[in-house]
Amino acid sequence: MNRNYLKYMWIAGVSILGLTGCDDYLNRESTSGVNTPDLIWQNSKAITAVLADMYDSGLKLDEFDDWYGSKKANLANQTSLSDEATASYQKESAFDKSNSTYSYGDYVFNDDMVTRYKQIRIVNNFLLNIEKTSVLSEDEKEEIGAEARFIRAMQYFGLVKRYGGVPLQTIPQEYTTGNTQALYQARDTEAATYDFIINECKAIYGSLPEVRNSDAKYRANRGAVLALWSRAALYAGTIAKYSKALTLTGEAVSKGYVYIPETEAERYFDECYTASSKILDEMVPRVYSLYKSTSTDPEELAQNFYNLFSKTVNGDNGEYIFQKQYNVAAGKGHMWDKLNVPFSYRGDGWGCGMSPVLEMVEEFEYIDGTEGKLKMKDSGGKAISYDSPYDIFKNKDPRLLGSVYLPGADYKGYGGGKIEWMRGVINGQDGIGTKYEASAQPDKENKVVIDEQTYNTSGKDGGSLSVGDASKTGFYQRKFLDESLTDYTDIDAKRSSTPWVVFRLAEIYLNRAEACMELNQHLDVALKDINEIRGRAGIKLLTAGDLTLDKVRHERKVELAFEKHRYWDLKRWRLAHLDVSKGGLTNFRGTSLCPYYNVKSGKYTFETGVPEKRKRLFLEKNYYTVFRAEDLSTNPLMTQNPGYGN
Repeated sequence: MNRNYLKYMWIAGVSILGLTGCDDYLNRESTSGVNTPDLIWQNSKAITAVLADMYDSGLKLDEFDDWYGSKKANLANQTSLSDEATASYQKESAFDKSNSTYSYGDYVFNDDMVTRYKQIRIVNNFLLNIEKTSVLSEDEKEEIGAEARFIRAMQYFGLVKRYGGVPLQTIPQEYTTGNTQALYQARDTEAATYDFIINECKAIYGSLPEVRNSDAKYRANRGAVLALWSRAALYAGTIAKYSKALTLTGEAVSKGYVYIPETEAERYFDECYTASSKILDEMVPRVYSLYKSTSTDPEELAQNFYNLFSKTVNGDNGEYIFQKQYNVAAGKGHMWDKLNVPFSYRGDGWGCGMSPVLEMVEEFEYIDGTEGKLKMKDSGGKAISYDSPYDIFKNKDPRLLGSVYLPGADYKGYGGGKIEWMRGVINGQDGIGTKYEASAQPDKENKVVIDEQTYNTSGKDGGSLSVGDASKTGFYQRKFLDESLTDYTDIDAKRSSTPWVVFRLAEIYLNRAEACMELNQHLDVALKDINEIRGRAGIKLLTAGDLTLDKVRHERKVELAFEKHRYWDLKRWRLAHLDVSKGGLTNFRGTSLCPYYNVKSGKYTFETGVPEKRKRLFLEKNYYTVFRAEDLSTNPLMTQNPGYGN
């Protein structure tokens, strides 16, 4: 038995059998979804093992390997389906055929209801049985029960943000022969589902410790519960406030299974403020603090921000409130690095997965607080020449450099060198002259002879907007990439173990600031919270006159970039269906930054381009995921979501 696995509560599939020896029970549990009383409730270690398995199997998170349709080849996740990035691969099914439209699928990021409710039933059984067992003290029962209820609340949060209101079950249903009707259950309202999550958090947070010892540091603690309360309340408040912008109709709407009355918005924002304040006012800096550098150098601040999410720091940063840990040796790794490493650093294919778009890059302001639009031309419309492609990013928000691999940036991973993404060469200077552009994947023939000298028309990391699998925008995602990894071969080996952040302190600052702005109260608190984030980043602080709701949303976008928040934020703000010109996803395709090497001057000029990707179409019905036919047929009381029929 390897007791060290106990600290990796997510690695239960490997550790539980060694911990308990109850493999027959666990095999039954994995297929039946029913906790049986034999042996388990007579052994405290076995009970802990069941809890560990509930963490491992019962917490489905929007993490590294969470792909739409569970197909990594699609490269469709909450980053590439937001306005932060597009997927790189030439033939990946979500974004090929650039003259076509990509419609968000009916089942985009759906959760299998059968699996979700199986896990909820396991929790409900667990809660019943720990009340009956005599091998745990009352204090142990309270704490372990609170953990189980947190897992169940997380399950319902995963459901409600996708489907709206769902049937709430807190006790395991029992089947009586011939009486299937007793198992039918109508949906609870969307408001009731959010209320359940919030009320569970309010009931249990005091039963969990603020800090756990090293053997249990990845189990839920008080901060994790408060963070869920904060996030769920913010989601509910914005859904209540902004759903009036939609025109969806039908039974699910009229019965409140989707939509929350606007009159409830203030209550939810108050709940978000309360939960966030319990962390920020009572636990900072005693328990949590922003991961900061004492340096004022932009490059060092950028490295500090990258380190926050790095494998080297491995979540031990004081800022992570709740995280998912991985262990490659135990068979619980992920494939993020293999899917996302820049083109020239790949092992045996894949890589290049997420291509941040120019629009996202320009969301990052300059250090002096001016808007982040890159300076490609002077006031007279003449192309500005730069010694290096990297120079155009001088004085940008250091978080950009920590989150995105930019053309010309140093690559600090295995192999070193620089990121080389170049659209082509110009036989001239200042952007004027004959243009020769990359037309193939960077490891293919991209050469031109000018005055008897041979030039590459692409960099080693890309340059084409349409061909091959390298980035089509000029950028790669740096945040979360493990720069200490040396082996990028064999995608199914899952060699990556960088932890996934579920809740971190910066989000709580942003949650509270947003709630304050929505309430039009505590504006001094909102300003302080936003400036905590900006101060850590090393950019100009805001004044009271600068502070608006749009500013808070903007800060959220750049601080939490690529952490799988943006897609859900656009949905809860009811912006996703709007045209891209109005902040939505419809007609979004993204823009590329195109550096050109000017032969006559030896300098670089920049233009923009359009990657050959489909335009998006996000329909109002996509705010809620469709229920599958089997979900409806096995429960006749269920009502389909609007826009999908019955």
